[in-house]
Amino acid sequence: MNRRRTFWRWGLVWLTAAFGLLLLVGSRAPATAQSGQYPGFRVEGRHLYDRFGNKVVLYGVNKMIIYTDRDGIPAFPEIAKTGANVVRIVWLTEGSAEELDIAITNAINHQLIPMVDCHDSTGEWENLQLCVDYWVRPDVLAVLKKHETYLLVNIANEAGNSIVPDDEYRAGYALAIWRMRGAGIHVPLIIDSSGWGQDINGLQKNGPYLIEADPDHNLMFSIHMWWPSAWRGSQVAQLVIDEIQESVELDLPLIVGEFAHKGPGCSCCIPYQTIIEQAALNEIGYLPWSWGPGNSDCGKMDMTEDGTFDTLRGWGLEVAVTSTYSIRNLAVRPEWIVAATPIPTSTPAPTPTPLPAPTGILSIGRPVEVSSVESANLTGENAVDGRLNSRWASEYADPQYITVDLGEVRDIARIVLVWEAAYGKEYKLQVSDDNVTWTELVHETAGDGGQDDHLVNTRGRYVRMEGLKRGTEWGYSLWEFWVFDRADAPLPEPDATGDVTAPADLRPDLIVSKVAWVEDPPNKDEGVTFRAVVKNEGSAAVLGGFRCTFLVDGELVSWAETAYPLAPNAEMLLVANDGPDSNALWEPDDTGPFVVLAWVDAPEGDALEGGTGSVEESDEHNNMQTASNYVRLHKPAPTDTPTPQATQMLSPTATPQPVVEQATAAPEPVTPPLPTRTVALIGGAGALVVIIAVVGIVLRRRRG
Repeated sequence: MNRRRTFWRWGLVWLTAAFGLLLLVGSRAPATAQSGQYPGFRVEGRHLYDRFGNKVVLYGVNKMIIYTDRDGIPAFPEIAKTGANVVRIVWLTEGSAEELDIAITNAINHQLIPMVDCHDSTGEWENLQLCVDYWVRPDVLAVLKKHETYLLVNIANEAGNSIVPDDEYRAGYALAIWRMRGAGIHVPLIIDSSGWGQDINGLQKNGPYLIEADPDHNLMFSIHMWWPSAWRGSQVAQLVIDEIQESVELDLPLIVGEFAHKGPGCSCCIPYQTIIEQAALNEIGYLPWSWGPGNSDCGKMDMTEDGTFDTLRGWGLEVAVTSTYSIRNLAVRPEWIVAATPIPTSTPAPTPTPLPAPTGILSIGRPVEVSSVESANLTGENAVDGRLNSRWASEYADPQYITVDLGEVRDIARIVLVWEAAYGKEYKLQVSDDNVTWTELVHETAGDGGQDDHLVNTRGRYVRMEGLKRGTEWGYSLWEFWVFDRADAPLPEPDATGDVTAPADLRPDLIVSKVAWVEDPPNKDEGVTFRAVVKNEGSAAVLGGFRCTFLVDGELVSWAETAYPLAPNAEMLLVANDGPDSNALWEPDDTGPFVVLAWVDAPEGDALEGGTGSVEESDEHNNMQTASNYVRLHKPAPTDTPTPQATQMLSPTATPQPVVEQATAAPEPVTPPLPTRTVALIGGAGALVVIIAVVGIVLRRRRG
């Protein structure tokens, strides 16, 4: 009996221990567990992972899509023959959202991870934020969100033609990261170095800082190894080895974003064989420059003769196919991309049938002739279709024109131009009976966009807008070109679809919320840059852009202006970009606290109650952040200790309320949450201890 009791007693102990061990092992979350904030790829340590926890090392090529086949056809299927798993889509802000959507879609359909870049910043540090403006533009942002499962975004190509000082580089990219994350872009962001992308030391110094500055900690860094021996000396191959090794030791998530066998101007020679070997040995991705054709600086950099796989040549053939460390031998495509159902390729929407012309308008539905178009879906017919959600856009050059044929000689009493963000600063309005001899009606020299309304008294068949000087870096872009036969004809009002025959009682309704500042944390004796989120909760779009002003204790300190439209139910993150004395930074004179208020469209110098702007106050409400939850700021203490950033999620109210000063509690220190794996281990171990303790008590009682 005692032997049997002992057998069951120890059997129970071993069974309990085994069960506890099973709990412990089973509770260990995998190291690559996906956080909910990552819609697709993520960076962990120095490596990239897909949403299933698989490591992905990027091996592919650069393709100058924006200059050649903007839809990626036939380039992408030819690149895919190398086995590449990524393509860097060289892009410019002149590319429309529709074109970008098609290019990304075609890359994915050919099992290539799309990495889109902004080439407007090449050598131009001041264009970094221009690129960010493009990425967060509502129509472009919608494309990025659509493809976020597959996407990587190279924020700005080679911003800076010299080495940008560390503090300026950090501040510029921290702002860029914050703006993109605030807009809802949570894909991995790729950051180039300054100095034409060649400053590896800058990436090694500033990379860790920017990773911490990124709320998502989801960054990679791209070095462009334009390091020819003619510039760097005969030891450049050893330089490649040493710098890659140093980056690995720093745990820096690095890729070699550009290189070739020749340097700029075909200078000799870049150790491309060492680059691909060291990249492979250290699991670092690489993308040679470029697939070709089209390298005007040095045609020898073209990997192919005509963009087809069969014309790969020389160094390009070696890097793509024949080397031990070639793309073909290294690249692994994620299985879920290979198995994915192709995405239907987006096609531009057909031009809608023109609406019946409201009384007095002669131009709707009439034939149009234009000097050029920006893209195939931005045709001249869009400017006379009676809708304010379609437009004509020209190429980015002066001069340009758009001519409307009224069909016969008609009385003309009024001409209205409804500009998109790209407007004409100087233009002429002209009339003709034969489309050959023109009579000038208007010569505008100080156009500022929006809606230009001109009263005239003439007759003619053809009416022309001749653009002489653009108001922006873009071309000329018109939502509508209206020609009236009566000066007193009422202007059409758009509804939510843009139809000009819609009722006139629809309006935008702009709501301001989430006022805070960008710097995290603000440093002593330095200003702060305010930001806010503006949402359109109305039933009509704001077409001409708008402004959000920031006031501290009732004093105007800065404002954020945007030329982009805001559709109903859409929201936009605005960061102050100007202010008194052309300074967007607010620098307090005392220690505060301060009450910060944001207001839509109160122009510089106007009182809040009387402010007007591009959105009339009668066409909106709830446009001021109000109530007792004002953001309250304290000036950073005059020490080297960073000050925590305020956190504020505010609910606007219908009517501005008086400000009641309240004591502000000191912010509690934030303890970083334990990693999921650590929590799981602690939980499992705790469960095991409890179980063993219970068994021990049971056994002890039995002995008693």
